[in-house]
Amino acid sequence: METGEIVLAPRSTCQSKPFVEEDFILTMKDVLDIRIRARLVVLSCCHSGRGEIKAEGVVGIARAFLGAGARSVLVSLWAIDDEATLVFMKHFYEELVTGKLASEALNQAMKSMKESEEFSDVKYWAPFVLIGDDVTLELN
Repeated sequence: METGEIVLAPRSTCQSKPFVEEDFILTMKDVLDIRIRARLVVLSCCHSGRGEIKAEGVVGIARAFLGAGARSVLVSLWAIDDEATLVFMKHFYEELVTGKLASEALNQAMKSMKESEEFSDVKYWAPFVLIGDDVTLELN
């Protein structure tokens, strides 16, 4: 398979044993141990753009995805509201599938949220940033 999608979600089967951290925590090492041939990775979860500040800059999970081969990563800089994120991502992907650059899709999603009644506050539309190359998706 040349390209594809990955969805990370908690296991759906109900088990009586408690979760252990290794079952659900995605680490930088996990990401760097694989080769990713993705134009865009979207991390639509709280604080996904955070990392340690070192001489090389911010080192975090987004940088790990870039190091593993992703060309661009969309991350959030702070805690995000679930419902607002759902609406934001809907706008973002609707723009992205029309062939727009990721930065244009991001800008349009931000604008749509800003102009809405329910999610016009900056905390809803401004947490997302694009790191890496400005890419388009090639949909067949």
